Amino acid sequence: MAQVEVSINSRAYKITCENGQEGRLQQLASYYDRLVVQLARELGQIGDTRLMLLAALTVCDELFETKRRLADLEHATDALDSDTVGGASRVIDAATQRVNAIKEKLETA
Repeated sequence: MAQVEVSINSRAYKITCENGQEGRLQQLASYYDRLVVQLARELGQIGDTRLMLLAALTVCDELFETKRRLADLEHATDALDSDTVGGASRVIDAATQRVNAIKEKLETA
């Protein structure tokens, strides 16, 4: 197991992680630190516990929003009707014909 020292709100913490995960852990800690520091600037030093809690809730909010958007995208692709698919096929066919026409002009030039 590897050990990494990270800094959150100017405080050092030693964290153990699996070998090879040190860089990822540093990246995560850096992101979290930026949130904590931003909150400290906005709210003042309201105590480490509250700052950490608010930063964690911010990360949870981002996670939930990302999951919601992902679910919306997954459901949106299921909702393609035959008219939409047909329209896309016609656009692709027209583009293919234009490319082929240009190719023929280039070959005969």
